[in-house]
Amino acid sequence: MIKLYLIRHGETEWNTAKRFQGWSDIELDETGFEQARLLGERFRTIKVDEIYSSPLKRAVKTAEPIAAVNGIKVQTNDNFKEINFGRWEGLTREEIFRAYGSEFNDFITAPETHDFPGEKSFDIVTNRIKEGFHEVLDGKDGKSIAIVSHGGIIRLAIKYLLDIHEPWYNKTWVDNTSVTLMELNKTHNLLRVFNDSSHIRNGIL
Repeated sequence: MIKLYLIRHGETEWNTAKRFQGWSDIELDETGFEQARLLGERFRTIKVDEIYSSPLKRAVKTAEPIAAVNGIKVQTNDNFKEINFGRWEGLTREEIFRAYGSEFNDFITAPETHDFPGEKSFDIVTNRIKEGFHEVLDGKDGKSIAIVSHGGIIRLAIKYLLDIHEPWYNKTWVDNTSVTLMELNKTHNLLRVFNDSSHIRNGIL
């Protein structure tokens, strides 16, 4: 069995402004750095053998406190970057609606079945997530692995690992620095914890 911790990055200014971030390399804001610190404190009592991160700064900076308390290094992997939304990035939903109308409305209504700028489809994104898992999880039975990534990637990763075929993306949300724990077994995968951010509620935020 592999224990897999899927962790979303901390808050950024674009999160609070509700702007699509995608591959834009936005830094954590003050709240995001504090969320990351509290996350690191949480992992003082959770053993992690390896930690991987999206190469985007908001993810790496979130991963660093976990790595520090476990005495390991953050390893980046491009496959765990956020979904690339192309020309939508940097815009709010309202701005995208005004500029692209039905194209955006179709995606928001049924994202699994409609193309979007950038990477074009969730199937393409899921294929690179699968490649990332192949690179970091193969041969790791008995290990605890943490991956710090992004909300869109985590939702698609869970859908893939649980072999969910019906629409899923719009039915879930992943909060900043939340922890999702999965157990990966040879016969089946199990979702043990989803979107837990108790380290923030129990901290100063």
